[in-house]
Amino acid sequence: MEKRTTKPEYVEPLLETLNTLGLASEEELLEETYLNIKDKLYPADHVILPNGEPRWRYQMQHMLDGLIDSGKIEKKNRVLKIPDS
Repeated sequence: MEKRTTKPEYVEPLLETLNTLGLASEEELLEETYLNIKDKLYPADHVILPNGEPRWRYQMQHMLDGLIDSGKIEKKNRVLKIPDS
């Protein structure tokens, strides 16, 4: 099996990117996080899945959903932010 980035490896980049941005839409966060890590991704991360998305985006979206569900990222009116402590 080809080496590829695992879902948990997207957590820290997502949180760091959102912390830098302050506020972002999901689309903006995913794109900015991708720009921050694209040089670290493996060729297998760029494979287009049957749903039409590249693997990196599908995996990153899955982890973003988990961060929102767990409360580590707050989503209100389609805007994401790191919750106040």
